[in-house]
Amino acid sequence: MKENLPPFVTFTTGAALLVELDLVDEMTPDGLRYHARKNPDWWRFGDRDDQIPYVMAGTTRTMETSVFIAMFKDGPRRGGRGRKKS
Repeated sequence: MKENLPPFVTFTTGAALLVELDLVDEMTPDGLRYHARKNPDWWRFGDRDDQIPYVMAGTTRTMETSVFIAMFKDGPRRGGRGRKKS
């Protein structure tokens, strides 16, 4: 795993980090936003009581990097979320 990960990621930096860490074949910021909207049971960030709140940096939503990466390491739930475990 990459050393010195940032403590928080945005949708833009998070998408790039997933590709860099080889957790997904490809991902865009809009792809992450799509998953956040369409997969609320899987997406761990948000406003519900069972979700981790976004940390706002100005008007930008940020997510704790370790939790963000763990979502994708847990494996794909449906197509496009990551590589299948070998």
